[in-house]
Amino acid sequence: MQIQQVFTVNGHNFTTKAEALNFMRRPKVLEALEAFTEGKELAEWLISNEDDVKAAFDIGTISRVTKSEFNALTKALTAIIESDNKDFKFVIDNAEAIKESFRWPTVKRMNDEEKAFAIKNTLVALSNNEELADWIMVNKDVILEAYQAGVEKRQVSPKAAEALAAYRDAKKAEKEAKEAEKLAEENQSI
Repeated sequence: MQIQQVFTVNGHNFTTKAEALNFMRRPKVLEALEAFTEGKELAEWLISNEDDVKAAFDIGTISRVTKSEFNALTKALTAIIESDNKDFKFVIDNAEAIKESFRWPTVKRMNDEEKAFAIKNTLVALSNNEELADWIMVNKDVILEAYQAGVEKRQVSPKAAEALAAYRDAKKAEKEAKEAEKLAEENQSI
């Protein structure tokens, strides 16, 4: 028996809050995409392939391990350790080293032409349509912006912004004072 938290939106159940929020944002994303695709079919296709389209544009960029990925790795290693399976002995013995040293495989740095070629090939493989791949590449910024429709951005409070500006000004003045002091000492020693 297991108790599980569920997020419900209009009769649809989701296991995570992120899934529920994405479901709620879908009409806004669809509206934003339909505004420039001139058709619901292409907009629906772009939504259903959102992850693959975004991944295509990330080709050639270096991936960093995010906190959530690190936490997922930690959970997986813990599950392996708790299983006490003899087949996993190597992983169990080296779990801490695996966790500390995990990095995504290195990505070959690409110039702009290589990157564009790789992106186009990925999009053609995804859509089986070279014209569509070219169109997506041309409209990259608009598509990526449409994917963000409905995302509520937290507003920074004016007090916090003022405090941050004051802190930065104080640090800048402190740095300038140190540099002036260092320059004065150098001039005296000459």
